[in-house]
Amino acid sequence: MATMHPNQSVRISDPADLIAAIPALLGFRPHRSLVALCLGGTPSVIRTVMRHDLPEGALTTGDHVALDRMALVCEGADCDAVIAVVVDDRTAALDDDRAPGVPVVDAPLDCLGACLSEVGVPLVAAYATTGIDAGRPWWGVLGDPRCGVVADPRASEVAAAQVLRGRQIRTSRAELEHLLRPRGHADRRRMARLLATARHPSSRTVPRGNRAALEFVLARVAGRGAACPLADEDVAAIAVALENLVVRDCMLGLAVTAEADGVEQAWVEMTRALPGRSRADPATLLAFSAYARGDGPMAGVALAAALAADPRHRLAGLLDAALRGGVRPDAIVDLAHTGRGIAADLGVTLPPVAAA
Repeated sequence: MATMHPNQSVRISDPADLIAAIPALLGFRPHRSLVALCLGGTPSVIRTVMRHDLPEGALTTGDHVALDRMALVCEGADCDAVIAVVVDDRTAALDDDRAPGVPVVDAPLDCLGACLSEVGVPLVAAYATTGIDAGRPWWGVLGDPRCGVVADPRASEVAAAQVLRGRQIRTSRAELEHLLRPRGHADRRRMARLLATARHPSSRTVPRGNRAALEFVLARVAGRGAACPLADEDVAAIAVALENLVVRDCMLGLAVTAEADGVEQAWVEMTRALPGRSRADPATLLAFSAYARGDGPMAGVALAAALAADPRHRLAGLLDAALRGGVRPDAIVDLAHTGRGIAADLGVTLPPVAAA
């Protein structure tokens, strides 16, 4: 899974600080993971960060495919070099300390290095640690004799920059997935009834016509605070309005406005509340907004929810392919401006684009 960010300067000579910055770069603390940091430019900056779950035992065919995909993303991102970090509580710094059956860090690194070599990108350094917490040991691998302790991830310059940008750093990917967990069965059954009512031809819940439907949705998702949750009736009505692709595509334009945070909260609420395929549209809009601001992990979790709800959802599929292929956020932001243009053609003015 690729995670893109605005370029962050990194001192390659200081592995403790580099490892400590990984949770801020990913948006969560990785566990039993191989992390690849792709570098480019002069001085070197991190262009792309990727993470792969380490297997319980030997590498599988699926692992080889995933690591090969990582290498292809590095090639596509025009990277000059890669630094890899293995985060695994099942391993230890010294072979003599490693209990029988504990996986060796060299295997995934050797595989990644071979895949990178095929595309002409060198693996210039590799480190391992049992976890990214202050004081945890780290050590060089693949012949690097250096070792030390991990710096405090909360005190890293990258973490500070992300917090100032309003981005949360979560304890695990599972915490991200928990944000989108569906409501209980009874709530979803009630929501299904509300959806059926809103869709009925005689219903006046959702205005007819592109402009009226767009204005209806905009009035309910923009300009709201986190302390103002959507009523279930509004959730159902907005979901039905989003089935109009013109309305849905216009909503992409909110991702580049100062309203984006509040709008994302609306998409989170709707993804949790809605049953079945109706979850796909708000989950996709959440994914796009997260992707556009560089939060690849949130985008990935939201896209997984969207595609689980509707495997044939076209926009979700396109965004998922872009994310997995390492396409940078600035390459997809044009979709937001296209949505703003559609809204303008309908005579609807979306909130202004936020200052960079």
